[in-house]
Amino acid sequence: MRRVLALAAVIVVAVLLESTLLGRMRLGGVQPDLLVLTVVAVAMASGPTSGAVFGFWAGLVADLLFAPPVGVSALVYTAVGYATGLVRVYVVSLSAWVHLALAGAASLVSVWAAGLVLRVLDLSSWSFVARSGPLVALGILLLTPFVYPVVRLLAERVHSEKLYRW
Repeated sequence: MRRVLALAAVIVVAVLLESTLLGRMRLGGVQPDLLVLTVVAVAMASGPTSGAVFGFWAGLVADLLFAPPVGVSALVYTAVGYATGLVRVYVVSLSAWVHLALAGAASLVSVWAAGLVLRVLDLSSWSFVARSGPLVALGILLLTPFVYPVVRLLAERVHSEKLYRW
């Protein structure tokens, strides 16, 4: 229960920061997506299943509060959380550069995947999707040193309780 409350608090704080402080921060007309960074940090700390579940809930909250088509961010964040959790096994370096590159790549993939879905639904243009991906990834790279270690440490400290059934 403690883990659920801690990770729900991470989503709430990330949404508040994204809508208030980061609402004014724009790079080329695009706003960095702080929730993707939290999904990557939780997936790196907890694995693919926890990353996917956290990604789903973070995406659903983002869809309900920010984006008009409900479900796009939930789908993309779930996939990013699961994929990042799978990559966790292969990341053996403790170097900050590796985690920085991972956060940037996950951000780029999430923007392009969401853009692809929105383009299929005819809600976005190819030029905007191609231009916004690197800009959002750059914004995430600037935020990663401040957010990623805090969220990852929190996710590592609150372990899930195992349920034993007799």
